Amino acid sequence: MRQRKFGKTGLTVSEIGMGTWELGGREWGDIGEKEAVDLLQYAFEKGVTFYDTADQYGGGRAERLLGEAFSVLGDRVVIATKLGYELDSDGWISQGGTVPAFNASRDYIRQAVEGSLTRLKKDAIDIYQFHGPPPAEVWDEAFGTMEELKAEGKIRFYGLCLGNKAQALKAIAETGISSLMLTYNILNQDMSKPVMKTAAENGIAVVARQPLSSGLLSGQLNADTEFAENDYRKTWPREKFLADLERVEQIKSVIGDKARSLPQAALKFILAHPAVRCVIPGMMSPAQVDDGIATSDAAPLPTAILEKLREN
Repeated sequence: MRQRKFGKTGLTVSEIGMGTWELGGREWGDIGEKEAVDLLQYAFEKGVTFYDTADQYGGGRAERLLGEAFSVLGDRVVIATKLGYELDSDGWISQGGTVPAFNASRDYIRQAVEGSLTRLKKDAIDIYQFHGPPPAEVWDEAFGTMEELKAEGKIRFYGLCLGNKAQALKAIAETGISSLMLTYNILNQDMSKPVMKTAAENGIAVVARQPLSSGLLSGQLNADTEFAENDYRKTWPREKFLADLERVEQIKSVIGDKARSLPQAALKFILAHPAVRCVIPGMMSPAQVDDGIATSDAAPLPTAILEKLREN
């Protein structure tokens, strides 16, 4: 597994990390706790050292699984978790009407960090990220609180997940973020310019999320695919799903035989961007972990193929 420097933090991480939204359950179907812990430890044994999670994944379950799997490893793994969505008494997102309630106040951040530290069984969170941009009215308060937590040793670094171009550029210019987690894949390249370029120029690590576009670039979905009732993809509009499948077929024709598989090509495309420090596919089995390792070891995509894919 190839390693990359994580911006200007001094951390080194595996270029292919592991997202844990799927391990939280409910939104993706169920996975047993022992199976999940075994999978996390298998990934570490194979060289994966970066793990992304959030306090709301599985009602805190994903963080607890990481704590169970890695509490004795200390600095040998880097865990990035997220906060912001208000949680109910069971740890699930509190629905404020139809839109989840987002809270980035000083008091809420301090409450949230203690919960994550407990579930992760850590003295300090490696990378603490807002799970969306703080509202304008608490922007300064929110990032100021992150600086306080860093000074107190409760977090090592902090970052921002998601947001639009203007919000990402504002965070780069005005705050002390060390990382940006953005959606970036062959099907969605909107953040490539100017956000990712600006981040790289400022030593801010970019983590690419949804590299396989929630399975569209896995090579395993087709027009007959039926999603489980507790799989969030069940809510995808049918017409959009079919249109995306057509785009995937066009992408496959561009790649041809230049990669072992469509997922490998999708990850190699992302890793070819100089701003990207780590990509975080969801992994639900040892075979998918092995695929990630093979992807890291594989040769880069030819420049001509990359250029065509960037036109997609």
